[in-house]
Amino acid sequence: MIASVRLTRRNQRPRHGFTLLEALMASGILLMVVVSVTSAITAGQQHSYEAQQRIAGSLAAEELIGRLVIADYNTLPAFNGLIESTGAMLDMFGQPMPELYDAIGREVTVITTLTTLTSLGIKIRGRDITVRTFDSSGRTLAEVQTFVPEPAA
Repeated sequence: MIASVRLTRRNQRPRHGFTLLEALMASGILLMVVVSVTSAITAGQQHSYEAQQRIAGSLAAEELIGRLVIADYNTLPAFNGLIESTGAMLDMFGQPMPELYDAIGREVTVITTLTTLTSLGIKIRGRDITVRTFDSSGRTLAEVQTFVPEPAA
């Protein structure tokens, strides 16, 4: 009986390490985890860039509409159709906008209208000003609109 036990133990090899199949399966699982994490990071960066573009577009639109609101009423129609292409926007001093705005452009629409204030039952003549910002593909990032009433004569 002792001899048979020894023979069985001699014929069996001791297991050390992983089999090739186990190593391949572990490598595949690790690869899936790495790809998933990389995809999540890439998507997060893309969403962050998109948010940055939209915020910069909103700021650029607000900056320009702020200048137009305080401009002389009679000069407002001259701004209708103004387009500043991407990377060519100027600030109120005529200087190029900071680098943050290089991928943004903006356009202005000025329309003379007669607006009715329903709560008061009166009509007011004035100008609707719309500033739209866009990216290099023409996609709208932000749009700001305001009404400037005609000054009393």
